[in-house]
Amino acid sequence: MTQLNNALILSAILTLSAALPVMAANSEKDYRDNVQWAKDSIKQNQNKAGYTGFDVNSLCKDATCQQEVANPSESRYYNNPSAMDSAKMQGMSTDGQAQAVTSGFNNGRPTIDENDPAYHTAVGYQNDAYNISHGISSKYHDCEKGLVCEVDSLPRSCTLPTNNPVQCYLTPFVKSTSVKEVAHSYSLTGTPPFTIDIKLPNPNVKIVRVQFKGEYRSIAIDAELSIALNGTFIGHVLTERAPGTCVANQPCAMSVNSSLTTENYDIKASPLAVHISANWDFYFKIELQNLPITIITTETHVEVGYNNSCGAVLPECQQVQSQCVEGKETRMINGIAVTLDCWKEQTTYQCAFPNTCTTLADCSIQSTSCETQLGGVCIKDKQQRLCDKQQCRDTGLICGADSFALSGDYYDPAATRSTDFNHAAAGLAAVSDAAGDVKDKANINENSAIIFKGNIMECSDKALGISNCCQDSGWGNGIGLTSCSEEEKALGTAKEDKLTVSLGQYCAEKVLGVCIRKKKAYCAFDSKLARIVQVEGRAQLGKNFGSAKHPDCSAFSPNELQRIDMSSMDFSDFYEDMYDAIELPNTDEIQKRLQQSVGGTKP
Repeated sequence: MTQLNNALILSAILTLSAALPVMAANSEKDYRDNVQWAKDSIKQNQNKAGYTGFDVNSLCKDATCQQEVANPSESRYYNNPSAMDSAKMQGMSTDGQAQAVTSGFNNGRPTIDENDPAYHTAVGYQNDAYNISHGISSKYHDCEKGLVCEVDSLPRSCTLPTNNPVQCYLTPFVKSTSVKEVAHSYSLTGTPPFTIDIKLPNPNVKIVRVQFKGEYRSIAIDAELSIALNGTFIGHVLTERAPGTCVANQPCAMSVNSSLTTENYDIKASPLAVHISANWDFYFKIELQNLPITIITTETHVEVGYNNSCGAVLPECQQVQSQCVEGKETRMINGIAVTLDCWKEQTTYQCAFPNTCTTLADCSIQSTSCETQLGGVCIKDKQQRLCDKQQCRDTGLICGADSFALSGDYYDPAATRSTDFNHAAAGLAAVSDAAGDVKDKANINENSAIIFKGNIMECSDKALGISNCCQDSGWGNGIGLTSCSEEEKALGTAKEDKLTVSLGQYCAEKVLGVCIRKKKAYCAFDSKLARIVQVEGRAQLGKNFGSAKHPDCSAFSPNELQRIDMSSMDFSDFYEDMYDAIELPNTDEIQKRLQQSVGGTKP
């Protein structure tokens, strides 16, 4: 009943598929909907009066179709991955397009000769593009003479064979199979049973029919013969007396015309035991003479191809040795018995490539790498070499003019003075000084305050004009300055050199509530650069220098210095000192050197 239901479902799907339009985007959904519809229709029809069974074989035009429905050819792939692999290899070996791809895989691939002069010229133009476009002669190109030169230590590449032998393995696979019927005719004489020794061309032989057709001689009685092959009953054969007279108890002319199928029996073809019995016990009282029997067999012929473990072998590689490592044997491939003299053949190839390194024999080898492999073995190496030679040739090189256009924008190489030099140089000097502060100091951590540290300095301003050691200029010339301390004199000098930051003043001494001595406080630094970085940096960090009475001249920590943007600082006070430190040769010395370089004389 299950087979019947399946057949009904199949019929319903076929009918519906012919009636409905094919929708590519929803094919899977349509298929599942149709299957469910078919199942529902079957259930409804089975409950209706007059319902009759359905035979799927009625849709087939012949026995071949029925056999295909019962046992589709694709079923050989079910749980049989080796069958799919074999079919894949068969497709690769028989499909024209696959063969074209395989044979032409490496054909037409462009080959670049890295030693070609044109290639070197193009690479040289690329690497020296700036000089060429600006009309500047270099060691690679002479713009005045239009020459292109290969100079010392040019990298070059070449290839050479490794001469390594390559071992590959050839293994068979079934490319194709073909089946044909063969008739084996015999005459049986004597008393059953009979033995027939069928000569078989290959082991893939199966008996499909047995035919009895023609005349023979036996007792003149119409009988029904029972036929058994190798002990398996296969059917009955009717015999008839042939026209004419017979002598009692003597062989008489008989005829037979029957065919029995044996496809459903697993009967080995050779040797074949034929047993015949009759419905009359005395039928074989007289021996059979020349009973015609024909054994129909199907023989499966297999075309075998071979896979090379190394894949496609290059034309430069030739087979030099071969030996069988897995000998003669009968094996089953996709249910077919295949007998081969060798199931695995080991082949050795030797590959010959031109040695392009011979022309670079004077060059030193820098590196060697494998360029081509076969079966995991390197058969051609590529070398990078360094060549110590120089060769120039005239290519008609035309270098660029003073100005040229790129994407519509014209370039003019006129020299201009950079306005950013002062600021950039000052910033670099600040960084250099910061590095000097931390150099050779051990146990420095990210919070150590050691960079651009200032010193607290104070001066006194006594009442009634007795002595003012806090004046900003005129040190050594004013009256009463002899009473100032050495620190106050040093502070005065520092203020004149712009090394201090004023923090204001406070009352240092009072008498009867009247301040008789005031003090001014300063942060003094070792350089203008340190003072600028401290003033500008504290403003960015939101810090101040404290008060006159409680000054804060502490240094920056490395973390604080990282947070300061020196590009926005005003270093103008430092520029004068920076240029004073630059030593340039005098003009006479410059002119003398120029004249010596060109071989001229001083005017």
